[in-house]
Amino acid sequence: MNFWDILGIWIAAFLTLAILSLVIKENPIYRFAEHIFVGVSAGYGLVNTIQQAIWPQIKGGLLDEKYLIFKLGEITLFGQKVAFLSWGQFSVILGIILGLMIITKLEIFGYIPVVRDFRWIALFPLAYTIGIYTGINLTATFQGFIYPQIRATFLPLWGENFWQVFSNWVFVLGVITSIMYFFFSTEHKGIMKPIVRLGIIFIMLAFGASFGYTVMGRISLLLGRIYFLFNQWLPTITGIFG
Repeated sequence: MNFWDILGIWIAAFLTLAILSLVIKENPIYRFAEHIFVGVSAGYGLVNTIQQAIWPQIKGGLLDEKYLIFKLGEITLFGQKVAFLSWGQFSVILGIILGLMIITKLEIFGYIPVVRDFRWIALFPLAYTIGIYTGINLTATFQGFIYPQIRATFLPLWGENFWQVFSNWVFVLGVITSIMYFFFSTEHKGIMKPIVRLGIIFIMLAFGASFGYTVMGRISLLLGRIYFLFNQWLPTITGIFG
């Protein structure tokens, strides 16, 4: 194991112990490690988004000749001659314009008098983005979540397999009673009261199972870090001082 491998292990061990120090109390070492984690995650996410999503779409759009709007001539891009203006090129130009407009929303431009009076133009790309994603997500949510969940409730309630039929009854009752709990047009009394009570039980069971699954995942991460400390970090200490 070379010097850089050992240095990486020691840095990882220090940051792990710094984060775990929150168990005692919040301290400057924990905040230091927390800020490093947030900063590295933000930087990695930004670079990864640019390399994997933004730049390939820009390059592909500029070199697109399939959907030609009208030909104004030819331009050389990335060592390749392409016709101008295609739909992909128009999309890139429009995206750049909208991007520059939305950047004016940054707080720093509020201190520049020339730009401060025109910060309202950021509302146009914001409205454009929110409108498009609302339409896309509405359809995707219905097709990907709501419709499959509705379809999954249509289960056979009679049959020869007792446990399967029993499971289907529990599932259907859980769905119906949980939905009735959120039906606020009728007061929860009379016949609605036991139905709503049963729905609350199903909801709490679902929340409890979800919480337990989350805790198990976090414990798995903790065990991974403890395994790292005992099987990778401690051997480097014995190697140095042993």
